[in-house]
Amino acid sequence: MKTILITGSSRGIGKAIAILAHKQGYKVVVHGKSDSEELNKTQQELDGSLKVVFDVADKKATHEAITNLLNDVGTIDVLVNNAGVARNFLKDISDVDDDKAIDEYRTNVLGTLHVTQAVLPKMLEQQRGSVINIASIKGQYNLATTSTLTFATTKAGIISLTKALAKTYGDKGVRFNTVSPGYVETDQVNDWNEETFTRINDGTILGCIAKTEEIAPLVLFLASDEASYITGSDFLADGGYAIKGK
Repeated sequence: MKTILITGSSRGIGKAIAILAHKQGYKVVVHGKSDSEELNKTQQELDGSLKVVFDVADKKATHEAITNLLNDVGTIDVLVNNAGVARNFLKDISDVDDDKAIDEYRTNVLGTLHVTQAVLPKMLEQQRGSVINIASIKGQYNLATTSTLTFATTKAGIISLTKALAKTYGDKGVRFNTVSPGYVETDQVNDWNEETFTRINDGTILGCIAKTEEIAPLVLFLASDEASYITGSDFLADGGYAIKGK
């Protein structure tokens, strides 16, 4: 049985990935920044799953938690770096809050790096592993917008980081890929007004935003042996938003 760790898996895309991985027979490790009710509920729903709690932005805490986890499970075969935050929502570049931007960078980029650093040595030891980093369409050079300016740069950074690691460790048996979702039905959607919802739906070819369950299969495919020849790639899951041009 393969073990998969999904960061930020108490809800949203991360939880959908955890549920599908459990159905596919993985030993699932769910993660949260805090020991929340949502995280405990997710673990309880997935019989036999494990739970870890740490802030990915805290390097020391991350490495200590992963070391303890590896002592329990032996190995992590698949890592999904899903934990992320969006803090700055801007009307103009002058609106950038530096503290919020730094929080985005520490969680999204350094957080991805911290967890990967902690998991990678065991993958290299066993000469196999798959790391899937969750980026965003906002990380695509032609889809970045001022409204998510600092968030977009962190997601572009994740794509770049992933490609660099793929080049470094591909001949050592570890694959790195990114999945870049478009707009997805998560908690953020609850804050949209009707005009925003209509505009974004109309911006896709398929005429709707994604459900979290529509992102998870792509991630699990990249985790699988069926994707053994795929590394260093970024996969859009955006309902055609990128090519419709809105």
